[in-house]
Amino acid sequence: SLGLVGSEMCIRDRFWFTWPIAVIATLPGFRQLADFGYRLIAKNRHCINGACAIDFHEHRPKPANPLFAWLVLIFLLTVAIATGLIFTEIPAWLWMWILAGSLWVSFKWMNFIREGGFKRVSKFFAFWIGTDPAAFRKDRITEAKDGTAWKSGVAFVIIGLVLLLTILPGIDGPLASGWVGVSTMLCLCHFGAFALLAVLWRTFGFDVEPIMREPWKADSLAEFWGPRWNRAFSDWGRLWIFRPLFRKLGLVYGTLAGFFASGIAHELVVSLPAGGGFGLPTAYFMLQGVGVLVQRRVPALSNRFLTLLIVLIPAPILFHPPFIRAVFNPMTDALLTLLHLKTP
Repeated sequence: SLGLVGSEMCIRDRFWFTWPIAVIATLPGFRQLADFGYRLIAKNRHCINGACAIDFHEHRPKPANPLFAWLVLIFLLTVAIATGLIFTEIPAWLWMWILAGSLWVSFKWMNFIREGGFKRVSKFFAFWIGTDPAAFRKDRITEAKDGTAWKSGVAFVIIGLVLLLTILPGIDGPLASGWVGVSTMLCLCHFGAFALLAVLWRTFGFDVEPIMREPWKADSLAEFWGPRWNRAFSDWGRLWIFRPLFRKLGLVYGTLAGFFASGIAHELVVSLPAGGGFGLPTAYFMLQGVGVLVQRRVPALSNRFLTLLIVLIPAPILFHPPFIRAVFNPMTDALLTLLHLKTP
């Protein structure tokens, strides 16, 4: 409550003009009324100055049957794993895409049914690379949005094409070639084509956020891994891992569980098709999770330069040498051969 009951004498002695409040505080039922008012204000404290206009407390419905949603993920992932184990003649990079595709479809499906399915979400959600259907809710479709972000997307596509057509074919050394290949894919797809796709959907009235939102501007690891880097995963992890465990176990366990889930997902997509490097992607993301908690505890460590260092320096244990040699390089070699930029 407002804390007036039991302290009215202190208030009256120190500030004589507050005696009416002290008298009111002694009336029957005032404590219950004050408690109710406090809870109401606390619940809506973020609505001051129009903050609720950006859906700070946006209602996200719980899935009708969360167990069924998890079973879909387990089933699709089991099929993808079994595909590579049974059909051993398929290239490791193709198995990687099968595994990644099973996770992506599962994440989209789980968020889709959580949002209410076709009753609330437009069918066009199926054609968006992200996994959060909120922008495709039928009650959110509006007029065309600002589409000026296309310039950045086009710029990254051009950079990616330059890397692919002129630089990547002439690089010697498996690790150097692999990292240039990773950079090429990020520019062409994540920062390029996917950004242009976001612009397209915004022009149709779907207020989507790019899955990569200038991550180099992140001032903390929480900002980097949350709203700025690969929202296709973080939008799922936030709803299905972090929030449920945060409510039950607190911030520390919820944060570490979210990063552990990201580590397991990368073990499946990176280490499993490579047949090596197991544990390294999980170690990388657990390090990031610890970094998030440390920056929360010591705000002075939250700055742009230190954040990028923590992300980039240990990156070689995420995309480890077995993955580069056995999965990524054969994939880029196949692409360059297809484009007649490299002889088989």
